[in-house]
Amino acid sequence: MENATRAFIMAAGVLLGVLILSLGIYLFSIFGQYSANAYETMEKNQITQFNSQFFKYYGNTTYSYVDENGKEKTITNPIQCTAHDIISIVNLAQQNNIQFQLTNEEQASDKTRYIQVDIGRNKKNQNVEKWSETDKINFLKENADKNYKCSAVLTNSVTSRVNHIKFEEIVIP
Repeated sequence: MENATRAFIMAAGVLLGVLILSLGIYLFSIFGQYSANAYETMEKNQITQFNSQFFKYYGNTTYSYVDENGKEKTITNPIQCTAHDIISIVNLAQQNNIQFQLTNEEQASDKTRYIQVDIGRNKKNQNVEKWSETDKINFLKENADKNYKCSAVLTNSVTSRVNHIKFEEIVIP
């Protein structure tokens, strides 16, 4: 009988040990999953915050008014950007490209975090993220009174970060 009691106590000890070990593994798994989810959420928020610097220039503004006949009219116009806004975007792109050591890249792709900025269809105004300070100052002088619209903001399919932004001059007829 004494051996049976000892065997029972040993079995209970082993079962208790397995239970504690299982609980430890379960808690480790839960905390690890929570940590991974928190990190993923933080990363998504950082990407959203980064992209918002570019997307704020993209899209349309809509406003309504009542005409002389009492009818409500709605007008939709693209968000207007100035030459200063474009240079701000160029500076952001340059900072990004320097930070990720991508100054030798030529165009945006899904393989890198390079950001490309283009203005219009003129070859001279392609890859303006490579402009020097003098080029930027000259652009500001020559285009201070012009308005632009952001015609496209493209994102990297791998990182979801903005990698290409295009502007076009708004021509008022």
